[in-house]
Amino acid sequence: MRVLLANDDGVEARGLAAAREALIAAGIGVVTVAPDRPRSGTARSATFRRPVSMRPHGGTDDNPIFAATGTPTDAVRVALLSGRLGAVDAVVSGINEGANLGDDATYSSTLGAAIEGALLGYPAISASQQTVDGRFRLIDLTGYDFAVGARVLAHLVRQLIDGRHEIPGRSVLNLNAPGKPAKAVRVVHFDERDWSVGTVHEVTGPTGEESGWMIFGTHPERDPVFRMQMGTDTWALSQGYAAVTPLNFRWGNRSALGRLNQWTQRAVTAVNRDLFAHIDSSS
Repeated sequence: MRVLLANDDGVEARGLAAAREALIAAGIGVVTVAPDRPRSGTARSATFRRPVSMRPHGGTDDNPIFAATGTPTDAVRVALLSGRLGAVDAVVSGINEGANLGDDATYSSTLGAAIEGALLGYPAISASQQTVDGRFRLIDLTGYDFAVGARVLAHLVRQLIDGRHEIPGRSVLNLNAPGKPAKAVRVVHFDERDWSVGTVHEVTGPTGEESGWMIFGTHPERDPVFRMQMGTDTWALSQGYAAVTPLNFRWGNRSALGRLNQWTQRAVTAVNRDLFAHIDSSS
């Protein structure tokens, strides 16, 4: 078993290190190719008019680390299409510092890197970690505990690799771990974000002059407003569960998504059996 590991917080990020360590501990080989600096919020943005480089950044011969210029999508493309790094069985992106939930996940370059892997023919998973205070705001004030999320990720990756011939092509699992240790894992769907006039707030410069507007509600004391309906990713995190949202990019193919949903439920049942033996994941 061998995976490509990428992220959007950069090659030095703690979440990337936590994912790498958990995967290696689970007996999975890891080649890491991550941006040389943070590249959050770029979705599937790619570089077209200049070269993208990939330079060694530590690791070992068996589990090397490379830093790439460009976006997370660039990192995945150069890793998979250059032919320099050998074969992999799946693409893993994360663990992101901050949850990627609901409509907001479409802005995420953590998810974007996983989607790129899926479009290039690999089963893929993106992983994100909520802050320890359980808030949904975009600015971190309390830090992250990656331990449980990393263990869930490693177990899901093993399921993904073992089942790679069963799941439809162009499939991605979007994993979000709650701020406090998860009670279990749930298969869910994306929530919807509520926007209203006043959500975007004005900010001023140091001398009081008008500076602009913060579009994504990054005020330290304001959480984004989701509908929090039962069965959604935001609801699952609010109840203390890790959330897995299956996504398929065979555009408009309902059969593919249905088969992926069924496979994901079986995979999550196995993960809950291994990590949360007292939980019935179907409840």
